[in-house]
Amino acid sequence: MPERLRKITLFLFCASIVTIGVSVSLSQGFLVLAFVSSLFSSKTKGFWKEPAILVAVAFFLWYLIDFGIHASVEENLSRYAKTALNAELKDIFLFSGLIVAWNLKKEEFPAVYRALHILFWVLLITGLASSFSSVRLSRLISDLYRESSNWKFTHPMGQIGKIPLFLPIGLMNTHLTFGGLLQFFFPLPLFLFLKPLFDRKWKEALLKGLILVLFLYVVFLNNARSSIIGAVFSSFTAFLVLGPIRRELPTAKILLVSASALFLLVLLGIGLSFTEAGQKITDPIFGKEKHTDAGRTFIWDSTFPLIRENPVTGVGPGNYNREIEKSRIAHSEKYRELYYFYETTQRGHAHNDYFHLFAVFGFPAVFLFLALGTNLYYKLLSNSISYTQSLYFFGISGFFLSGLFQCYFQDDEVVILFWILSGFFLRASKEESASPPATQYR
Repeated sequence: MPERLRKITLFLFCASIVTIGVSVSLSQGFLVLAFVSSLFSSKTKGFWKEPAILVAVAFFLWYLIDFGIHASVEENLSRYAKTALNAELKDIFLFSGLIVAWNLKKEEFPAVYRALHILFWVLLITGLASSFSSVRLSRLISDLYRESSNWKFTHPMGQIGKIPLFLPIGLMNTHLTFGGLLQFFFPLPLFLFLKPLFDRKWKEALLKGLILVLFLYVVFLNNARSSIIGAVFSSFTAFLVLGPIRRELPTAKILLVSASALFLLVLLGIGLSFTEAGQKITDPIFGKEKHTDAGRTFIWDSTFPLIRENPVTGVGPGNYNREIEKSRIAHSEKYRELYYFYETTQRGHAHNDYFHLFAVFGFPAVFLFLALGTNLYYKLLSNSISYTQSLYFFGISGFFLSGLFQCYFQDDEVVILFWILSGFFLRASKEESASPPATQYR
């Protein structure tokens, strides 16, 4: 019975991973079932000895302490609790992805790597398909359980030649969410291509190169600059580990290929800039302001007073929208010529993970979040996981950088993958430190 229960847990966990690229509701449902079934299975030792896990637990303990502080002064406790649970406190539940991953057995690793690889292909294929679809592909899922009152169209990106292109968002609802998922996998096709290239396995390099080109097409057409910044940093981390630190790839050749690729991308960008679609891709990357940039400025301007007035405990989970509304109104009255912009700017979050955490939970949350990132990054730099397997984890480092311009830590689709990858990375690192590297799972 225990062995059968483990198989059920593994299936549910892998299903949760694969369906991240399909529907966050499906993914969360599978994760809940996986977590519940894992409660009755054996546990991996050392959970409370892992520094990154201790920091993460302390991080969420502060969530609860902060909630308690603010709940004590709320007039309607039940209503506030419901609001908080539907807002930032739900992140505590997503942490269960790390717990399930930590309790995996070594022989279960290959199935999880395969699930991650399937997720990569789900993102790539749906990204390619959505770039040619004027209607959001998410309708394929949402229409199964509810009626749509109108058609959800995809943002047009112009055309190249006579081929119309659209903003690729896969099965997600926004291009930022889709970009956040893509950034986790950016090092995977890149370094899977470099390995056979340097080993002069030309057929394999050609195939992996084609996959890389298709992936880059989706990433750059998606044009989520915050995730691109994170993806570049993730790739830099992978270069440091696989090049200078572990010497699995020739550092000089990587630098040469990188310089050549950058030169080709610049030439390609110049060529694309003469097309409508190309301009929408290249202009923001090379510094042209997008409409979201101005909105981000107004959100930050309205968020800073919340941080200044509540530096230790923040405004409390679930209170950001209420408090930002007060700040926004005060600023729009002070700067009447900017009233329209304060009124129309999206206000659901701070468009910066660090500002949002500071505003909602105060400095302790920001400190612990940075400590978590530092612990994971140090672990990434010193990890001994085999070449192919390690490529699934370098995207963790970029997550903390991409959050400078977008609230990815508030995005369920993105953060559920973050916790799963973090837990699986820590578990795989523990196994590698206890035994020599074994077979690579592709």
